[in-house]
Amino acid sequence: MNIEVKLDAAYDEPKIIIITKEITNEVKNIMNRISDTKKLTVFSESEAIFIEADDIIRIYSENKKVFVQVDQEIYAIKMRLYELEEELDQEQFVRISHSEIINKNHIKKMDISLSGTIGVLLTGNIKTYTSRRYVPKIKKQFGI
Repeated sequence: MNIEVKLDAAYDEPKIIIITKEITNEVKNIMNRISDTKKLTVFSESEAIFIEADDIIRIYSENKKVFVQVDQEIYAIKMRLYELEEELDQEQFVRISHSEIINKNHIKKMDISLSGTIGVLLTGNIKTYTSRRYVPKIKKQFGI
């Protein structure tokens, strides 16, 4: 990939042009990141809150409800995990089990010494585990 920046006083705001032979996944990811920061609407007991996708540590389902964890706060969201998996940046978020998606940017360390699963320590000392079914995918994605 070749990146070029030109300064021009005639422009009030940045203009981005992508020149490519074809639209690849890499180009799609760049376009998604540039277009706008992804915000999700989550709910506390009495209010709707807009959060940045970058702030999400993990998303998980429990008792047929989906929750989003940001720092030590947990919010409900009215989307299914598969919908969130499709909507969020797949370079940043990874599904680690049938019931959980984590933000790769919030991974502090991974414990690969466990047999059949991987322990994941996230920001805020949140500990979670991959399911056996997702271990090969996780290992491939992280080059383990």
